[in-house]
Amino acid sequence: MERIRGFISNDNANQRNYMKREVYKVIGAGTLLMIMIGIATVYLSPLVYMGSTALKTEGQLSDPDDPIVPMSPQTYHYVSPEVETFRYTYRHPQTLDYQGQQLTVYEVIQQGKIYKYAFLETRDNVSVFIDSENPEAAPIELEIAVEDLKPALVNERLEVNLYNVAYEDVRGQFGLVEELEGNRTLWMNPEEISEPPFELPIATSDAEIIRLEQDLILYEVPVDGEIRELALLETGRRGAKFIDPENPDAEPLELDVRVRGLDKVWDLDPHPENFTDAMDAIDYFKLFGNTLFIALVSGLGAMVSATLVAYGFTRFNIPYANILFIILLSTIVLPPQVTQIPTYIVYNKLGWIGTFFPLIVPHFFSNAYNVFLLRQYMMGIPLDMDEAARVDGANPFQILWYVIVPAARPALVAVYLFHFLFSWNDFQQPLIYLGGGSENSVLAVGLANFTRIYSSQQNLMMAAGILTMLVPLAVFFFAQRIFMQGVVITGVEK
Repeated sequence: MERIRGFISNDNANQRNYMKREVYKVIGAGTLLMIMIGIATVYLSPLVYMGSTALKTEGQLSDPDDPIVPMSPQTYHYVSPEVETFRYTYRHPQTLDYQGQQLTVYEVIQQGKIYKYAFLETRDNVSVFIDSENPEAAPIELEIAVEDLKPALVNERLEVNLYNVAYEDVRGQFGLVEELEGNRTLWMNPEEISEPPFELPIATSDAEIIRLEQDLILYEVPVDGEIRELALLETGRRGAKFIDPENPDAEPLELDVRVRGLDKVWDLDPHPENFTDAMDAIDYFKLFGNTLFIALVSGLGAMVSATLVAYGFTRFNIPYANILFIILLSTIVLPPQVTQIPTYIVYNKLGWIGTFFPLIVPHFFSNAYNVFLLRQYMMGIPLDMDEAARVDGANPFQILWYVIVPAARPALVAVYLFHFLFSWNDFQQPLIYLGGGSENSVLAVGLANFTRIYSSQQNLMMAAGILTMLVPLAVFFFAQRIFMQGVVITGVEK
């Protein structure tokens, strides 16, 4: 430490300049690192957003306070002291309270009119009735049998309490219509309101009353100078009511706060089942196998054919080789859409439509871009190696296999990976030759069909997109060194 302090306090100009240079280097390296981190963050942010969205539910995405990470508001299960009720129209026979008796009211037709009379008694084969609309009037005697009359029905709108009932085979949630004598009760089924009530030989105490239950969102609420996690019960014009989860039996807290200004209590809540749902929807494994097969085989064909053509341009004295190479490179300028229709007609004549052949066979006839990369690399391989192999008795194919290929391995791998990624991401050609709904479809076409059907479910769309990107991402990250080495050697150093 003393040596460092003495070195800093030394007046030697060379030492001060050295310290300045070192400081500038550290500052420059730090600044460059921060810039690189910023650029990487910008480029990777869409991928991070896709991964986060793919792990969310539609409810999480619709929440205006939804954070970037898949999280859900923490809730508190609140059981209210209020009971759960159900509105019910109780249709039952009309009765009349007459001198302490409950008389049944019947519909009696006289002179084309319907009267509601309450049956009192029978006297000498004559039925005695009381007018329900004027019970103080004298009784009415009619020579009518009560058995031939219909009881008058009345509709009574009730708000019944719901109970959990368990008696023999009768189990479920039912509304209590009326308590009868002798520990008997009358119940109704909320799911079958058109059916008449049914009677059970149980008392009300034998059933469990249902109370209102709800999941309340927890908020961080300032109370008396401290932040407390309270459950929002209801909001009003001048404040809100909260429930303290640590003391749920206490009265709700009425606080003068704006709920929109409060922070929710969040819990990490990823939903990886979105990936399985997306895989089932697009038949992922079948499309993945088709895509992988096409990319592997066509990549092998592109690499082998480009190797043979580049080897011919660099190792054989071909007449007008430079002109032929320029003509080959000029095919890059020709848009593939120009030859799309005649090419399709040819494949249709061959019966290849709906098969993998149009996506594989053409790549066995080389590509100008791949030939250019390999030719540039092979031009850097010394001819002395060919001469030495030829002296040992090697023919041109042996020289290619034992000399050129091992020396050009980085460029060959780069060409293969370039074509693999191109074939994996290709959409137009599989859509044309395989068809959108074919079983031989590939992931790019399947993803397009999936997004058209599930366009409203953003989480499933992102999950399907990530599943399609898994292989290209793995190739990019694990083969990045080979990419850079092949491109630099073929395009810059030579």
